[in-house]
Amino acid sequence: MHKNTLVNASRQQKVEAVAEAMIRLEPNATAENIKNLTGITQPDLDKVADDARALAMSRSERVTRARIPSRRAA
Repeated sequence: MHKNTLVNASRQQKVEAVAEAMIRLEPNATAENIKNLTGITQPDLDKVADDARALAMSRSERVTRARIPSRRAA
């Protein structure tokens, strides 16, 4: 388990760290895995989980682009 490196972080920094962990761990993003990866405490995780989840969802959405063969794109 990591030392709580987010102890002096702002709320926004905690949200971003948890969101990045959620994206990185995607199919296995459990609370325990997130805490182990980020070093966040359970009370801090409880405070930022909803905002982090929303941020992770918005960051993981991908814009679908039409694929054009390179010969036709120029």
